[in-house]
Amino acid sequence: MRGFGWWCVTALVLVVAGCGGRPDQRAAAAVDSTADTSEAAPPPAPDAAEPPPPAAPEPAEYIVRGACPFECCKYGPGWTVLHGGVLRSEPNADADSVASVADGATVETDEGAMVLHPPGIAVVVPDTSNHAGLPVGDTVEVITYTGAKVAHVRSSGQESDVGWGALHLIHEPVQRWWVHMTDPASGQAGWLQMGGISAENVGAANSCSGRAPAKP
Repeated sequence: MRGFGWWCVTALVLVVAGCGGRPDQRAAAAVDSTADTSEAAPPPAPDAAEPPPPAAPEPAEYIVRGACPFECCKYGPGWTVLHGGVLRSEPNADADSVASVADGATVETDEGAMVLHPPGIAVVVPDTSNHAGLPVGDTVEVITYTGAKVAHVRSSGQESDVGWGALHLIHEPVQRWWVHMTDPASGQAGWLQMGGISAENVGAANSCSGRAPAKP
């Protein structure tokens, strides 16, 4: 009976081992049966960011040399500066400082410049004063600094004169008046952005009248 019992136990162990195999082999088989053997597809390439559109070029400043922007205005001696300041090498706020002039100084002037930046903007409208033949509906840059009946405009790089009746003004040009002057007391000379001048003697050398009618 002892031999029979040992044989039964031995047989039972063999049956269990033979039917199921080793535990680690069964686990490996289970893993292999569920594994995805197909090659993984590469991730989609990210969309290349489109470059931003180029910025529109900033309108260049327009300089009207010799401008004296009011009636009976003429450059010469005897100008009294109401608001002095820094004299610069060019009619530009970023130009080098070369000297200065005090409030109330009497100076000699020889040249002026009207700087328009940015220029004005207008739309061409139907009117018989459109002598330049600009297409109706076109947008043009206004590069005139006076209130005359004719406006000086720029379109597609070309400049022309057009009656104001042919223009619908969107906004006026930003204007800065610069005057080249010399201080007789010091001999210093340069360009001053004008903040006001006395009208007493500005028109004296002109045939218009004995003086300019008003301050600019």
